[in-house]
Amino acid sequence: MNSAQATVFYNQQVKMLNRCRSMHSAYVVAQFIDASLTLSRCYSKENCILLQELFLRRTYHDLINKICDPLQSECMRKQCLDQLYKPLLALKRFYRQYDSSQKKYYALERELRVLSHEFNPY
Repeated sequence: MNSAQATVFYNQQVKMLNRCRSMHSAYVVAQFIDASLTLSRCYSKENCILLQELFLRRTYHDLINKICDPLQSECMRKQCLDQLYKPLLALKRFYRQYDSSQKKYYALERELRVLSHEFNPY
C-alpha cells in the first residue's frame, strides 16, 4: 500500500470514528488505529519522519479527545482508553529510534496518566 492509498483509507476511518456511537466502537477504534499505523509505516518507508510522527501523535490525541469528551458513549470512551496503548507504543518506538532523550514520549505518558485519572468513566 502506498501513502496515497493509506491516506484515503485513513480519512475513511476518521469519518467512521466521528460517526460511530457505541454498537461497533471496538471495531471502529481498532480500524482507525490500524489505518493510522499503516499510514505512519508508509511515511517511514519514504523517510518522511515528521509526517510519521505527526500521524502517530494525531492518532494518540484523537483517542485522548474521545476519552475526555463527555458527549461520547461510555462504550466508545472505554474502547479508546483500552486501545490507546497501540499508538503510545508506536510513539515510544519512534522516539527511541529518532530522539535519544525521549522527553516527548515521557510528556505524552504523563499527560495520559493525568487525563485517564481525571476522565476515566469507570
